[in-house]
Amino acid sequence: MNRQPLIVAVVTAGWSPSEDDPLAKYTQGKPKALIPIAGKPMLAHVVDALAGSRYVQHIIVVALDPTAAVQFPVPVEYVADAGGILANAEAGLQYALDYYPDLDAILLSSSDLPTITPPIVDAFIEECFRTDHDLYYSIVERSVMEARFPGSRRSYVHLREGDFAGGDLFLIRPSITLSQRELWQRLARARKNALRQARMFGLWPLFKLVIRRLSLAEAERRGSKALNVRGRGVPFPYAEVGMDVDKPFQLEIVRAELEARTANVS
Repeated sequence: MNRQPLIVAVVTAGWSPSEDDPLAKYTQGKPKALIPIAGKPMLAHVVDALAGSRYVQHIIVVALDPTAAVQFPVPVEYVADAGGILANAEAGLQYALDYYPDLDAILLSSSDLPTITPPIVDAFIEECFRTDHDLYYSIVERSVMEARFPGSRRSYVHLREGDFAGGDLFLIRPSITLSQRELWQRLARARKNALRQARMFGLWPLFKLVIRRLSLAEAERRGSKALNVRGRGVPFPYAEVGMDVDKPFQLEIVRAELEARTANVS
C-alpha cells in the first residue's frame, strides 16, 4: 500500500464484576478497565499506546461512557455496552465500519493489555500488512513470553512449531464477515481453551493437537475454513500483546512493569 493506511482502533472495556472473580477486590464493583496502575486507569495505558501509533487515526472505546472521566491524550469515541465480549467487539467493529467506510483495517484490543507501547502497535500493524488476509491474530511463543514476563503463567497451545499463547491484539480487514454469529460465540467461549477450540474443527485436528503434530499452517487453514475468513496467526516477538490481566498476580506483574517505566521517565 503506497498511501498511509486508515486504521481505526477498537478497545473493548466491558466487564461484569462479581464476588467470585479473581480481581473482585481490585475492581470494587467498577469496570476492570478502571483498575489503577501507575497513576492512571489500566484502559488509559492501552489508549496511550494506540494514540502514539503512527497508523491509528481514530480510537473507539466500547462499554465505557464519558462519565467514567478517564483522561486520554486524544479524543476518543464511545460505544455503549452491548452485553458481552463478543457483542461488544461486534458493536465496536460495526460502529467503525459505519462511521469510517473508507478504513483499511480495524485494530481490536482488550482494555487489559496495559504494557503495550506505540512501537509494538506499529510493529504488529506492519507485520499484518505484509500479507493479504481478513483476520490477523497475535500469538506469542512460550520462550518469548516467559523471558519477558517470568511467572506470568499463560495458557499455551502446543503446535508442531512450539508452544504459543494467544495475544489480545487483532487486525481485521473490512472484508471480514460477522454473519456466522453462533460460530463466533463459540469461539469467544473457547478463547482460553485450546482443546475446546480444536474440537470445533473436528476429531483429527484435536488428535494432532494432543500429540503435538498440528502445525500453525494447518491450524490457520482449518480455522479459516470454519469461520469462512482468510485468517493468519501472527507469531509476534513482543510478549506485551499476550500479557493481559486476568488474575491478581498478573496485575502485580504489569503494575511493577509500568511503575518502573514511570520512574524511568521521571
